Amino acid sequence: MRLSVGRVWNVGQLRRTIGWCMLFLGMVAGAATAENTAATQTTLTVAADNAGSRTRATLTAHVSAHQTGSPSGVVNFRSGETDLGSAFLDGEGNASLQTDILPAGTHQVVATYQGHSAYQSSTSEIEHLQANVSTVAGFTVAATPTSLSTAVGGFVSSVVTVTPVNGFNAYVSLSCTGLPINATCIFTPVNVPAACITSASGAQTCTPGTSVMQIQTQTPSPLTEVRPGDDNGIRRYAFVFPAVFGLAGLGLSRRRAWRNLLLAMLVFSGAMGMTACSERYNYLNHGPPGNTGTPVGNYTITIQAQSSIGAQITTPPTLPQITLTLTAPKT
Repeated sequence: MRLSVGRVWNVGQLRRTIGWCMLFLGMVAGAATAENTAATQTTLTVAADNAGSRTRATLTAHVSAHQTGSPSGVVNFRSGETDLGSAFLDGEGNASLQTDILPAGTHQVVATYQGHSAYQSSTSEIEHLQANVSTVAGFTVAATPTSLSTAVGGFVSSVVTVTPVNGFNAYVSLSCTGLPINATCIFTPVNVPAACITSASGAQTCTPGTSVMQIQTQTPSPLTEVRPGDDNGIRRYAFVFPAVFGLAGLGLSRRRAWRNLLLAMLVFSGAMGMTACSERYNYLNHGPPGNTGTPVGNYTITIQAQSSIGAQITTPPTLPQITLTLTAPKT
């Protein structure tokens, strides 16, 4: 079968022509769709109620279109990276949302209309919302004192206080990081209860929980002493090797050399067995070598805290840190 170069070029040119035509048709269809949808405008009003223990914000968006009729669809409300929620437009183009999840401070809120089949999307201008109190249930953690010092081998303690806020009511698990080697950190208790209770009148009482953190260090273990009997194995070798070679030489000078060689091998095997038993005895009765203890120096210990309720994990805004100074052990 023969295929000319001209035919290959014609096929490639045809494909490129079809591609450009499809792109042009897509642009025309997009422009026609844009012409068939009406532009919209979204406005946002914000109202905050700071009465009580929580700040409740009411967000109202109004969407209007440059044609007869009111747009329909969904409006989304956001504050920075936080999604505050969504609401449907009513028959007059209004959507309203109430939220109390914003923490204390000033927030920038916007409303975005998602658009519909006959209406284009639009975003409102930024509106500022001031929340006077935090609305997120949580807790704070503090330690007293935050500077500890002891000689290697001693222990130090610090009282950790967990304070609940905004209706928090759960157990908080404590741990620590940054410890030097051969040191332990123990909390009593490990799980601290921290609860806020609201009375029938609406008054809220928050009760902190406490735990005692103790850091224990270790002194270096004494050096292993060298006992006079520890070199028995070497002394046995010093006796056995000359004896073995002496017997071997004596055996070679006689007719029955193989018997003397066999005797030498038995003596050597017995000496090796005695040495192995001696080494096992030393291991079983003297144990493994000791540890080097906790090194002296300055360390920063961070207290970790978290509370888990199902899949939700709550952590404090800041974690307390303790400065630990270890000096040389007392002699």
